[in-house]
Amino acid sequence: MSMNHFPAFAHMVAASFQDRVKDEVVFVADLDGDDLYARYLSSFPEGTNPTFKVNTEHDCACCRHFIRRAGTVVSVMDGVVRTVWDQAANKASGPYKEVATSLRDAVRAVGIRDLFRVGANETQFGAQQTRSLDVGTQKVVTWDHFYTGDIPRSVRAAMPDSVRGDYRTTVQVFERGLKELSADAVDTVLSLISSNALYRGEEHKQSVSQFRKMQREFLTKDQRGQALFAWVNAGSPAARFRNTVIGTLVQDISEGRELEAAVAGFESKVAPQNYKRTTALITPGMVKKAMETVESLGLEPALERRFAVMSDISVNDVKWVDGAVKPLMKGGIGDLLMDHASASSKPGDKDAERAEPIGIDDFMSKILPETTGMEILFTGSHVGNLMSLTAPKTPDPKQLFRWSNDFAWSYGGNVADSIKERVKKAGGQVTGTLRISLSWYNFDDLDLHVHEPEGRGMNSVAGHIHFRNKTGRTGGKLDVDMNAGTGTTREPVENVIWTEKVPDGPYRVVVNNYNQRETSNPGFVVEIESGGKVSHFSYNKSVRSQQDIPVCTVHVKTGLVERIDPGDPGISSSSISQEKWGLTTEKYAKVSAVTLSPNYWGDNAVGNKHFFFVVEGAKNDEPTRGFYNEFLHPRLEPHRKVFEVIADKTKCQPTEGQLSGLGFSSTKKDSFLVRVRQGKKSRIFNVNVGA
Repeated sequence: MSMNHFPAFAHMVAASFQDRVKDEVVFVADLDGDDLYARYLSSFPEGTNPTFKVNTEHDCACCRHFIRRAGTVVSVMDGVVRTVWDQAANKASGPYKEVATSLRDAVRAVGIRDLFRVGANETQFGAQQTRSLDVGTQKVVTWDHFYTGDIPRSVRAAMPDSVRGDYRTTVQVFERGLKELSADAVDTVLSLISSNALYRGEEHKQSVSQFRKMQREFLTKDQRGQALFAWVNAGSPAARFRNTVIGTLVQDISEGRELEAAVAGFESKVAPQNYKRTTALITPGMVKKAMETVESLGLEPALERRFAVMSDISVNDVKWVDGAVKPLMKGGIGDLLMDHASASSKPGDKDAERAEPIGIDDFMSKILPETTGMEILFTGSHVGNLMSLTAPKTPDPKQLFRWSNDFAWSYGGNVADSIKERVKKAGGQVTGTLRISLSWYNFDDLDLHVHEPEGRGMNSVAGHIHFRNKTGRTGGKLDVDMNAGTGTTREPVENVIWTEKVPDGPYRVVVNNYNQRETSNPGFVVEIESGGKVSHFSYNKSVRSQQDIPVCTVHVKTGLVERIDPGDPGISSSSISQEKWGLTTEKYAKVSAVTLSPNYWGDNAVGNKHFFFVVEGAKNDEPTRGFYNEFLHPRLEPHRKVFEVIADKTKCQPTEGQLSGLGFSSTKKDSFLVRVRQGKKSRIFNVNVGA
């Protein structure tokens, strides 16, 4: 096909094709080749594509084959699509400039469909010239066509369909990763790597950094630019980042999985079974965001906590106060310095028999108003009820908690509520003839083991209740097993419950640390409940991986717990007479004030209600948390991991005059003896709390 300027036009197109296939990656535009050929024919201005015999002059099979196979070839540079028609659109003469411009614009207007790959034996498309014999004139006719020239080996493949398919899959994975993996999650993982909180994290730092760099560039582009970016960079190692083990960690965090659980999932794939992380899982980015919230809300002064003292609280916040103490309170009749003599004394043998039974609500409403003095019997079973009120160091800070005042509380062992309540929240059963519950405060995988007594006859072999054998031969059942496999909570519990009569014999209780994951907040508490009596056995030391701690032996006779013998010397038992917080068990102690928990002061009514009996001389001698995450205002919920660490790092230090004593939760069945004076009359009550 020969017109004056067509050979030059075809040469420009061939040169552009060679420029395209020299690029690192070459693509095919999302445009059908036959449609492009039809556009080619229709783009000639009227009168510039004359009819030769029955077809237009530029209508030939050779040029059609070229346009179908090579006409949609493109490369991308700096976000700009370059086509095989570019040079001709700028430089061609005659009608060909207009034709090339039309084809260039059509190709540029669509996206990319595929990688450009041809068969290994496909060395060129089209032909520069062909000759044929005109039958009518018997003359040889020379035809000019589009042609590619030699197609380089870089875009030829033995199995081009497979190569194209693999590349398309990579583009899809890459684009999903760039869109679905959150930038915050990527930054979090990089922070964990930088702070050495991720096992062998340094090995993945380069790939995470490279993905972050590409994602940042990707997110600056519009929709078309993002699609082009994914196609151009799919050959990068970062393209399949989403499908790597470190990419899965980023994906888990992006999807809202708890950071500890996500990291534990990563470590289960790459770390040895006995791996122990030494760094808390909070990142500089998490701290920065949390502190930005704290500063914007003016909450920084509220985070500095101390033990509350009598002058902190108002007479309006208490249900009863001793007359000698009232002047020390806000709203009292003045500041007086008083020497409070100890009023502790041993209970009489008949006290329990003489005590008038009464519910806590009736006691508060009917007995307290007429009471002029009060003592409470501190028994061994109430060691777990020891509590302290806490307050902010700075007066009148902004609201930190879900209630409107600034006060909080902490039970002994740095817990916010009873172990029994935690078991209930975890789905465990708490009603039965015997309950043995384990509670601890970090991500370790502690396991509760109960070795049952030997049976008789066919059942002569002693049973063993634990995570691999959850139902024992005596009827005990392990129904809660937390932090197994991965550390998911800092409030874990395990629970073994008997709902029927417990066979007689010794039940040996052992705690084993299956996997020590951290060294902060060590130790545990075992709570044993039977026949309405609750005993606590605490261990305040770190437990190594695979270490067994013999807690106690529970002796059952005629279906009831006869006695409990402590095990390891490090075990602190509340079932025997002991000194605790300056108080002696099995003795009466003077009550200074009675109050509800701060979440029920004034018009507040948030969460579980607690009844606090502030005891004169009670002194919490351990650093104590000033708040717990479950106390925090909902607006702080996104930063709970950081606040968990803040609370642990800013514990209240022991001080004189602190408001400590005994607390009783409305959710926990309990009872205690109090002696009250009403004028000259003395009465003893057995106060019942909970359902």
